[in-house]
Amino acid sequence: MLKWALILLTVFASSAGDILCARGMSSGGELSDFGPSGLARAIRYIVTRRMVILGGLSYAVAFFSLLGLLSVAQLSVAIPATALSFVVDTIGARYLLREHVPWKRWAGVACVTAGVILTVRSGPTLATARTQHAPMHAVAAAGHAGERAASVVLP
Repeated sequence: MLKWALILLTVFASSAGDILCARGMSSGGELSDFGPSGLARAIRYIVTRRMVILGGLSYAVAFFSLLGLLSVAQLSVAIPATALSFVVDTIGARYLLREHVPWKRWAGVACVTAGVILTVRSGPTLATARTQHAPMHAVAAAGHAGERAASVVLP
C-alpha cells in the first residue's frame, strides 16, 4: 500500500511540475538570447514566475517521494512505475494546456500504461527479495569471518 501511495505521489508531483513549468515558461515567449544579458533576463524571468516556482516545488516533492519509494520497492519496479508520469503529462497537456495530442501519441500512452502494469505486477517485492537473499548474505558473512580467523592463525 505504501509503495502505491509513493508511486502515485511521485507521478502526480512530477507531472504537476512538468505542467506548471510548461505553463509558466510558455507565457513569456521564446528564449532566444543566450548571451550574458539574455541569460540574466531568463533567470530573472524564471525566478519571478509563480507557475515555474510552484513547478520547481512539485519537482522537489517528486524527488523526495522517489527516494521514499526506493526504500520500499525494487529499482526495477520503482522507475518503470514512475513512467506513468508520461501518461499524466499527456492528459494534462491535452486538457489543462489545451495542446493537440494526435492519436499515435495516445497509442504510445496506452503502450506505456501496459508496460507499467506488466512491470509492476511481475516479480517479488523488495521485502521478498531481501528475505530470498538473506541466506546468501549469511553464507558470505560466515566465509569472510572464517577468512579473518584463518589469517590470524596463519603466520
